[in-house]
Amino acid sequence: MLPILAFRIQELSQGGLTAPTQAKLTEAIGMLNTSTRKVPRRFRPGTRIVREWKGKVHEVTITDCGFEYKGEAFKSLSPIACRITGTHWSGPAFFGTKGKKQ
Repeated sequence: MLPILAFRIQELSQGGLTAPTQAKLTEAIGMLNTSTRKVPRRFRPGTRIVREWKGKVHEVTITDCGFEYKGEAFKSLSPIACRITGTHWSGPAFFGTKGKKQ
């Protein structure tokens, strides 16, 4: 955080970016294709992921905000896999949703 604050103090004391530099930055930002940075979602909300572990069937529902397991909300599959197995697991590997390398 200190380098950011130091830069901001310098910017304020020396007048900031020149108008031509600001224009070039604005032009460069406009040329960026922001759609290439979006990661496509593999599954839609409402999709159920089912996994059998030690004779028990475990069901996870994908929601708009993450995942739901036994009425609890989770941001990722890994804590769910840890709760089921009692050890650290990669959630996508445990549930078989891990993407394949291209």
